[in-house]
Amino acid sequence: MARPAAERPPGAPGAYWPQPWSCEDGGARRWGVPEGQPGLDIKPGEGLKVEALKDAFANDLLIRRQPGELFSLRHELPVGDPLRGAVHGWVEQLDPDTLEVLRSSPKLSAGRYWPGGIAAHANGDIYMVFGHWAHRLSAGLDVLASHRLPVDGPHNSFVILSGGELVTKNCDAPEGLEPSTVSVLDSETLQPVARPLKLPESSIARLACDGENVIAVGTETIFRLKLDRRAGELLIDETWRPRYGPSPGRSYGWDPVITDDHVFWMDNGRNCTDWSMRDSGDAPDPVRLWWARRDDSENVRSVEISGLPFGTESNPPGWDPETGTVIAYDAGNAVIRAWRVEGDELTPLWRRDDFAHAGHLIVFPDTRELVCQDWSDLEVLRRPGLRKLLRPGIRFFGRSRFVRQRSGAIGNDQLVVLDLDTGQDKARVDVPSSTQAFLFPAPGWDRDIYYQSMSTIARVAVR
Repeated sequence: MARPAAERPPGAPGAYWPQPWSCEDGGARRWGVPEGQPGLDIKPGEGLKVEALKDAFANDLLIRRQPGELFSLRHELPVGDPLRGAVHGWVEQLDPDTLEVLRSSPKLSAGRYWPGGIAAHANGDIYMVFGHWAHRLSAGLDVLASHRLPVDGPHNSFVILSGGELVTKNCDAPEGLEPSTVSVLDSETLQPVARPLKLPESSIARLACDGENVIAVGTETIFRLKLDRRAGELLIDETWRPRYGPSPGRSYGWDPVITDDHVFWMDNGRNCTDWSMRDSGDAPDPVRLWWARRDDSENVRSVEISGLPFGTESNPPGWDPETGTVIAYDAGNAVIRAWRVEGDELTPLWRRDDFAHAGHLIVFPDTRELVCQDWSDLEVLRRPGLRKLLRPGIRFFGRSRFVRQRSGAIGNDQLVVLDLDTGQDKARVDVPSSTQAFLFPAPGWDRDIYYQSMSTIARVAVR
């Protein structure tokens, strides 16, 4: 059963476990805000220090449950093209200080790989959607139920409705050609509670949700879905269909952010990411930040993030609900920017160039802090011809822990805390990682952050 709404943190829609960061992005609206938790509050003279480092190849995301309970979603990679072969996924509980594995679920069937998701449900259990399978695990990571999803292809995570149901969909990544099918599952049995809904378009982006309304970003259109529990149907809201495509110079959008008045998303999501997203975009136009009013789908607006060609990204913007600040980035050209929302328009706040952030953001509204990453590497390694030549070897040898630990010649990542209002550095620290962080970090419990890349988990603390 879903926990009553009165027992969940205010402003946190959906039947999630009532603690900060019990799912990716801190909540199904994808603000990147750990609601109910204070920020790092870095003061003059303080900095950041890597307190623990774990080689964790390959992992997808980190979530929390009870205080001190940290969980990681892990997976195998097939030999050769990582998006083609079948893999297994599993969940590990990590020691919050040392990052050592405390317990692990069995390795579970997944199918073709694309980053999946885990979340702590209001009933206390951990749910996992990975490949074409959904699994329900106890807090001790025992398997309670499993369900094979109707489409034989990767599903990229899920959201939880206020009634406790899980909503997930497949994604034809990275091509974005085959229309996506959305499934709604009962939280007790993982059996369908509605007929699968085939969207008119492919949707690569992860879903967002305000508790009842689910937002799916298609390749040209934004869809709002709602479950009719009485009829057992998931329905598309035909009165609200913002369109942002097509355009021959742009590619599809990624994860949406739901605010009180608007839905925000970024486009140009198709790219050739390997160890880094820098110079990986394959659509010639600049990447854009888009927004539409939740009560008006006709007047869709957008702004260029960097203005540079071949822009790209693969994640949601960040959102500060206190001041109405939206943060977006061009990972392909290493630019991050912030705007203040005034009515339906954006007023520029700040811009950082040569700042290579690519992952999910963490926003602390109370202390006016923004947690991001900044990757640096040798420009020569990003030249298309050399990069294409190196990619198979790095993909193969990167499976070796010995090689990963000696990968400093490829690049270097940093965890950075910015002033949310000015964009200026408050602190930064090197994090040894063989790949750029472009997935899901998490806040800690004691003025700390859990950094996460495809190869590495690190605990970074204020000192």
